[in-house]
Amino acid sequence: MRLARDQIEVRAFAPLLEFQSPADGGLPHGGWLGVLPRWPFERLQPEALDELLGNEELRVLVIYSAAHPMVPPTIYSLYPEPTIREQTQSAWHVAPGGSLCLLRSDGGWQPEASLTELLAKASGWRIEYALMKAGVIDEMTVSGIVSDSSHDHLIDRAIQRRAPTPDPTKAGETDVSP
Repeated sequence: MRLARDQIEVRAFAPLLEFQSPADGGLPHGGWLGVLPRWPFERLQPEALDELLGNEELRVLVIYSAAHPMVPPTIYSLYPEPTIREQTQSAWHVAPGGSLCLLRSDGGWQPEASLTELLAKASGWRIEYALMKAGVIDEMTVSGIVSDSSHDHLIDRAIQRRAPTPDPTKAGETDVSP
């Protein structure tokens, strides 16, 4: 019953995620593998989001435990893959071992909750990860960008930081290199 609900909801939310059955041999209790949407939020997508994230999508592995849905699934970012250093610092919201920290507390998951709530948080994690890499934030938000729009404007700022600053001493010069 719960699996059927998860399959319907996940396919509607993230059609590029594929269910991995225990019968497939890879995951003992099943899970999902594939790509999450870039901006699954109910507000306008910032213009520079695609430039910030580049061509690669957030690729995740979602692993059910034997106790699912009483225990939330574990979500790993396969791309981008957090470094060992990032896995040791709470600012990145990555646990040792590489799973994403998407809940504020152990009681943050309710068994009746939709898996798509965690998947949306993972999409938000990807954006905040890119903002961290761009150096515009020092740590990820407590509630996550999924429900906190206060960092949306930083997406444009991250791109502006990447743009080369014109050298005012070379204004009007023409490149005459061969």
